[in-house]
Amino acid sequence: MPTTPWWEIRKTDNHCHFLRLRFPGAATKRILVLSDLHWDSAKCQLDQLKRVFDEAKEIGAPILLLGDTWDAMQGKYDPRASQEDLRPEFRGNNYLDRLVDEAFEWFKPYASNLALISYGNHETSISKRHEVDLLQRFAGLMRREGSPLLVGQYWGFVVLACETSGKTVSIHRIHYSHGSGGGGEVTRGIIDWSRTRGMYEADIFLAGHIHRRNMEENIITRVTARGCVDQIRQLFLRSSCWKDESTGSGYHVQKGRAARPIGGWWLEVKLENRSEDRVVSINPIMT
Repeated sequence: MPTTPWWEIRKTDNHCHFLRLRFPGAATKRILVLSDLHWDSAKCQLDQLKRVFDEAKEIGAPILLLGDTWDAMQGKYDPRASQEDLRPEFRGNNYLDRLVDEAFEWFKPYASNLALISYGNHETSISKRHEVDLLQRFAGLMRREGSPLLVGQYWGFVVLACETSGKTVSIHRIHYSHGSGGGGEVTRGIIDWSRTRGMYEADIFLAGHIHRRNMEENIITRVTARGCVDQIRQLFLRSSCWKDESTGSGYHVQKGRAARPIGGWWLEVKLENRSEDRVVSINPIMT
């Protein structure tokens, strides 16, 4: 199993991965959570994206990519294809091959940071129409470079374990899904969290898809097996996109949509020594 100095990831179920963070003592670590890169689009904000990836590389942070890493809409038979969205390096008769090969070259400097990549609707559309799995091909190339990168499903769990002095001091359950729906101007996807927490049990919920960035916090009051009443905190984080579709005359504009936020989230994981206890807190920070 590939490892890095302070984190490692492994698959435990078809819909679950175990991410272990090692702390030398009281310290703060970060996890980068992104979705909807649409990396191959001519409208992807690559300069901004590279700055965030470079920051993750500098601190050795694990990166989670939760769907639509590729735009993948410029194929020959795709009705959404647009020449204005096609970058020159993807022109040719082997469009899907180029998507993988060029992505490999761009992401290769971050091979040791890539922890998990999961499917979005753009990747599943390619699998359905062309029987080509972009994620498995990409992850295979990255693992040849020594990357720990694993492929997740459209939805799944990440069990986040924090360890110090060889002992696990906290477990946080993360539920992720690329997302669904359209993210209307009124609800902006917030209503989706009410549905999600009624179906899945987790401490942190992650999603993307609708090109909105928002956060909601919730407190659950519960009783433990020992008969003590306590409270747990839930976080709901939606990552936005990395492409600006507000110009031109494409699908986004024709639907009456304007610019969307650019960016995702850092999960700041902090281990503190309080009296005789070790306490782990997780707080979101915008990229």
